[in-house]
Amino acid sequence: MIEHICIFEDGHFRDFYPLTLTRPVCLMRAGIFPQYERIRRRLEAQAVSLLCRDQIAPLVAEQTPRHPVNIIKRGDSDLLFVNGGIRDFGDLPTMLADDRHTRAFESEGRVAAVLLKADTLRALPPVAAHDDYIRFLLAENENIPRHTTTATLYRGAWEFVEDIETAVTADFRALEPEFSAPQQVRVHDGAYFVNENDVFLGDGVRVLPGAVIDASKGPVYIGANSAVEPHAAVAGPCYIGPNSTVLAGKITASSIGHTCRVGGEVEESVFQAYVNKYHAGFIGHSYVGQWVNFGALTTNSDLKNNYSTIRVTVNGTSVDTGAIKVGSFIGDHTKFGIGTLLTTGIAVGVCCNIFGGTLVADKEVASFRWGSGGAWSPHRFDKALETARRTTERRHVSLSDREAALLQAIADETLGDAGVLPL
Repeated sequence: MIEHICIFEDGHFRDFYPLTLTRPVCLMRAGIFPQYERIRRRLEAQAVSLLCRDQIAPLVAEQTPRHPVNIIKRGDSDLLFVNGGIRDFGDLPTMLADDRHTRAFESEGRVAAVLLKADTLRALPPVAAHDDYIRFLLAENENIPRHTTTATLYRGAWEFVEDIETAVTADFRALEPEFSAPQQVRVHDGAYFVNENDVFLGDGVRVLPGAVIDASKGPVYIGANSAVEPHAAVAGPCYIGPNSTVLAGKITASSIGHTCRVGGEVEESVFQAYVNKYHAGFIGHSYVGQWVNFGALTTNSDLKNNYSTIRVTVNGTSVDTGAIKVGSFIGDHTKFGIGTLLTTGIAVGVCCNIFGGTLVADKEVASFRWGSGGAWSPHRFDKALETARRTTERRHVSLSDREAALLQAIADETLGDAGVLPL
């Protein structure tokens, strides 16, 4: 067992734009747990540090107060660096358990992990910034043996979407031993459950008349203080985070973060948190950032008419996903007016305001854009920030100075690489 792990982001963070404009990959998720918690549990680590770009570090520290960000307090133990984008652990846990020496573990040309034995680290102070470790790893790069592991790493946000069903199921099973009888749950006699043994309801959950929770194809986890309203159906494997509301419609095989309002039809999609999709409309095979609002009837395409694989454009580069179902990738604080239609595989940046009730046929929309497709106008930062503040206040949350500063940096197109581990 490794006592202390440092979960780092590598230079491939751009492959997950626009989601990683405002977060490291380790804060993304496919199931119930974000990546950093999934890694901690799998490797049974007692302590976790998160390492990311200096640009986003203040906001990450604010969002993950239990874990040091870009500071490593290692004591006298070994230290394991793990790529926050790890998808499948493969033989990595076994290799780590059997190894007695400092080593790097590579997967398809990328570093999946680096094990630094305590005796190797004597030159470093017990408390050090991540930059100290970057310099150390660069200096020792030629001396660290490299082994190949069967572990795999995520290549893009669409792969998180592909893993929703398996990840929700695995996370649910991992949590089952921790389940306890929930308090103050209210389930109306008119609600209907299928395979109730695979449904978990957190404290304070309300399931109202006419609601259906179907766990016949996989488990359903509904977090504390959430509500499933009349004429709503939740079909597993599915995760609904705390303080969320499921309105009339159907939510299938999705991972919905905390404090979301979700109605209409959502299929195989990840919503980070504070997403508002109150009305009818379809969102499928998509990854949606925080504070996104979908106007009524906003709908995306996730399948081409000829059933061919879907190409996406990420940070200006066209990529073949190899999948025939790919929806939308939407950055934080973006808003959609009523009747907006989104083309297959579209990426929409941070703080966009899209309206007009027409098809947005662009494959990639840059951050801070305003309009209805084609000829975009800049979305003035002061106006975008004002909207962001109003949006958060409606949920009784104050937009922090750290988040405002990061949005300003994105608006200025100054997102930097400082602090990325060059592994």
